[in-house]
Amino acid sequence: MMSMFIKSIQLDASNRIVVQVQEMMAEYLLKEDSKKMLKDMAVKALSSDFIKLEVAKTSFRITVAEGTEAASKEKVETEIVKAIEMAMTFMSQMNNPNE
Repeated sequence: MMSMFIKSIQLDASNRIVVQVQEMMAEYLLKEDSKKMLKDMAVKALSSDFIKLEVAKTSFRITVAEGTEAASKEKVETEIVKAIEMAMTFMSQMNNPNE
């Protein structure tokens, strides 16, 4: 299910977490409220390990505290999966209001 929205999640040469999104998400990713939501989610998931979020057209990068990169990547993946599952549940309820 995650592959519908996310192409990949990996660490780059500078140990930043890079999340590549599918093309259909590009317009959504650049909206200011989306950037704020992503930052809020990253701060909540990573707390003091979070340093910086950078958003581009089809990706976003999260810089985390040195030494926490692998664990932080796992946390980000978990949060993305949870957010997608919540969104899919919400959408299915909107499409089937009688259930």
